[in-house]
Amino acid sequence: MNHEKMFNIARKRGFLWPSFEIYSGVSGFTDYGPLGASLKNNIMQKWRKQYIAGEGFHEIEGPTVMPKEVLKASGHVDNFTDPMTRCLACGEVFRADHIIEEAIGEDVESLENSEMDEIVKENNIKCPSCGGDLANIWNYNLMFKTEIGAKGDKVGYMRPETAQGIFILFKRLSRFFKNKLPFGAVQLGKAYRNEISPRQGVIRLREFTQAEAEIFLNPKDKTHPKFSQIADEILYLSSQDFQMNDKETLEITAQEALDQGVVSSETLIYQLYLARKF
Repeated sequence: MNHEKMFNIARKRGFLWPSFEIYSGVSGFTDYGPLGASLKNNIMQKWRKQYIAGEGFHEIEGPTVMPKEVLKASGHVDNFTDPMTRCLACGEVFRADHIIEEAIGEDVESLENSEMDEIVKENNIKCPSCGGDLANIWNYNLMFKTEIGAKGDKVGYMRPETAQGIFILFKRLSRFFKNKLPFGAVQLGKAYRNEISPRQGVIRLREFTQAEAEIFLNPKDKTHPKFSQIADEILYLSSQDFQMNDKETLEITAQEALDQGVVSSETLIYQLYLARKF
């Protein structure tokens, strides 16, 4: 079953509906219907059960609006970008790496903007909508910008991920956990990304729910007390070598991944196992 058929079924049965439909809708936003909201809540509760009840993580809840200073320090203000281009004829905007990949069938996500500009010229890539020429590629920041306070002199952003809210609470969390490492914290909630070209239904949205778990540990001790329990579990990994050489996914046990240096520590392997288990 293709994606479009699946989304049509979800829409008819009350799982997912296009947002703001009576006002012609806005791409990148989706409403969860009665069955969709129930299913989503069940998934979130199952996730909480695994990480909080099962692994001893504690949940926090932070604001969805963050001051610029936080996201400047994290690198999001300068680097949370996608390459963008605009049609010089019709004015339509596109994510540049996507239209290049569709045109030449190669992954160009890692290339610099100047390199992608050259590919566009060499392959005579045109606007997918009208066939017009494309502008030079620039970096487009994906965060929703806002103002904090009535004076408008405090810049803020809708959080692009839930992880930052955990990181900035490290000092408080450390005290809560009696200054003992390791400890883990989770946050579930809304995140926002002003995607250039949202597509594939709920796969790429401008507003969505994230569930993130962060573990803080002593960098000199990355062992995990439960590693022996999962040493023989099978993981499906794509190492740096596999990705660079377009190899198939590696099927390997947790112990083999550690021994062969595919994954650097017991704690990291254990977290990969938890993600796969979920």
